[in-house]
Amino acid sequence: MVANGATPVPDYPASLCVLGRLCVVVGAGEVGRRKVRGLLDAGARVRVVDPVAARLHDLEGAHCLPRPYRPADVAGAFLVFAATSDRDLNCRIAADARKGGALVQRADDPAGSDFSLPALLRQGDLTVAVFSAGGSPALCSLLRDEIDALLGPHWGVFLEIAAALRRKRLTGSESSSYNRNVLDQLAAEGLAGLIAAGDRDAIERLLSRVLSTSVSLDQLGVSLSKGSQ
Repeated sequence: MVANGATPVPDYPASLCVLGRLCVVVGAGEVGRRKVRGLLDAGARVRVVDPVAARLHDLEGAHCLPRPYRPADVAGAFLVFAATSDRDLNCRIAADARKGGALVQRADDPAGSDFSLPALLRQGDLTVAVFSAGGSPALCSLLRDEIDALLGPHWGVFLEIAAALRRKRLTGSESSSYNRNVLDQLAAEGLAGLIAAGDRDAIERLLSRVLSTSVSLDQLGVSLSKGSQ
């Protein structure tokens, strides 16, 4: 991003909860439709505006307005995506949205946007995001696919185990509910590989030895079905 129109500054990456919040997409072309689907998957209330009704027919779950944009369309929005092919219109949408306190992304102007979206890789609750500050979404997608080849679904199960250990306060002392050293040891001794192999007995032996207490996957509420080969 660019501060004061000239000085580059680093972004502040964040994962937003949009559950139940109004997000508006103006323009239902290929780019806009991707935004709509991602927002719906995240539980947002989505309003889509496009004068071409045919572009809106299969966006189930979104509130579709088959007409030209109006300033009132962005009232009360949390996020606004200006994704039309008209640069002047995108500029007006952004100005209207910011007046109401919304964060804006312009498909045609990454530097003039309030945020950018990464290429995402999800393995269960584990999410890897690749950003380029809007410089090259295609490169982000390429890198995401490269990471996907290395990061199998077993890492999502590893996260489930780590989260369960943290909740049950099995990874730290009285002064800390979470202990990085425990996870380092589990990783170094091959927990990810045991999950990928579906070796429940070996996983439980490793957990019990490292944690110095009997631990079972059932006790942790973790299933191996998503991570085993």
